[in-house]
Amino acid sequence: MHDVFAKENHESTLTDVELVSAITAWRPSLATRVRERLITVGRGVVVVYFPRLGKPLQWHHRVVLDAAAQTIGHIKGYDFGGHYEARSGYSGPLFFLDEASHLGIRSPNDLYGGIVPHLFAKTKAITHGLVDHDAERPLGWSTVFAERVREVVLPGYTVFSNRDARLAATRMLDRGPIRSKKPLSASGKDQTVITTLPELDAVLEKVTADELAGYGLVLEENLRQVRTFSVGEVAIGSLRVSYHGTQRTVMDNAARPVYGGSDLVCVRGGWENLGALPMSPELRAAVAAARRYDEATEEFHGFTASRRNYDVAQGVGADGRPRSGVLEPSWRVGGASSAELAALAAFARDPSLEIVRASHVEEYGEGSRAPADAIVDFQGDDPEAGPLLRYTILKPRDQQLRQKISGRCSRGWRSLPPPALPSDSDSRVIRFPSQTGASHRSHRGKAPIGYSGPDCSPIPDLSKYERREDDYQHRMVINAIALIFVSLLSFAGFWLVNAIAHS
Repeated sequence: MHDVFAKENHESTLTDVELVSAITAWRPSLATRVRERLITVGRGVVVVYFPRLGKPLQWHHRVVLDAAAQTIGHIKGYDFGGHYEARSGYSGPLFFLDEASHLGIRSPNDLYGGIVPHLFAKTKAITHGLVDHDAERPLGWSTVFAERVREVVLPGYTVFSNRDARLAATRMLDRGPIRSKKPLSASGKDQTVITTLPELDAVLEKVTADELAGYGLVLEENLRQVRTFSVGEVAIGSLRVSYHGTQRTVMDNAARPVYGGSDLVCVRGGWENLGALPMSPELRAAVAAARRYDEATEEFHGFTASRRNYDVAQGVGADGRPRSGVLEPSWRVGGASSAELAALAAFARDPSLEIVRASHVEEYGEGSRAPADAIVDFQGDDPEAGPLLRYTILKPRDQQLRQKISGRCSRGWRSLPPPALPSDSDSRVIRFPSQTGASHRSHRGKAPIGYSGPDCSPIPDLSKYERREDDYQHRMVINAIALIFVSLLSFAGFWLVNAIAHS
């Protein structure tokens, strides 16, 4: 649980970090003090902040957070100030609304992450409702929010006591296995599939009374054959990007299934631009569920976020029927953040860019190597996680393709029907218009049947190879000449064979 935020300071315009390099060559001992002064009085500073909620971060998470903060610094033109320190003038944890004023955070423009009015509200605990009206709940619990998202999440409950947990499990186990989740855990950790009440008791024994009362325990329907989508919207200043994508699961060094990265399609703009992209019905349903969940956050007074990420699962329930639901929100730096920030940086560099593909990959074990064009976020032996490689890739070929499309058709591509594309993003499909379609285009400029808009193909025009008119008489003459020639050739061959036989 962590965040990155930017603090702007208008006391001075001194931000020339090249000055530090010059001073370092002249007097290294002075360079550190100059750099600190530049960060203090410069146009702005990006720092990493670790609030008190959550478990201690692993080493590779801290390294990736530093890289994320530096990327944000490049996008905003700010300095990177390292980790938050109280002596820098900030006080209080980032996610406490009553302490946000001490941090200078008053809007989403001041941070990459989110502010919630209560600690439990930034976890997956808010996804489900309570077991009944008498159920235990923390101060600030919103029954209205749970009701608003009930139709876009999986069947389940959030419980804050052993009594409520057993009551919820008793109801749910009649329909099949349930999955327990600790709200403070991430990446698929601390989750257990429960089929009996004794198995629930074993889980509850590992949760302290204070943890259960403060953050709760999630019990929801367990799915098989699960596919998880990542859907979200992020903003840094005036630059806003929305995306959809899929997550992958890998085995960590302890042979446990964990989050292994995300493949995202990122578009410039917010939810409306995302909804205009071509996508499958399943993906469109996931985007709609995430957006509805996001709209329900209005119930949390004081909530604000510049990063809004939602995991949406689709799978098969115990009864064999398909199920779909938002698993949890993420209003902090998460697994997909590296891909999000890489896309944001690409959009910032090129204002004409409309859409890019960005992938974040996590690989465990020895011997993993990142592709040559990858941005390596972490590679090494984490003291807790073990050997690990984390990297991010932008698809430059796809960027160029979309640039050509958006450049040739302006914004008209958003209104086109979904194209039938192969799974290989590097493949190209060239559509050859039929002779009939070609002839129809010459009649008063009317579009042929099946026409779907302007030709936005990045492939060069092939019209010069078309035959505009079908000359029937010419073809018949050519066929007659060919027939005569073949007949003469056959007669000559027969005569030659006969002459040889009588010689």
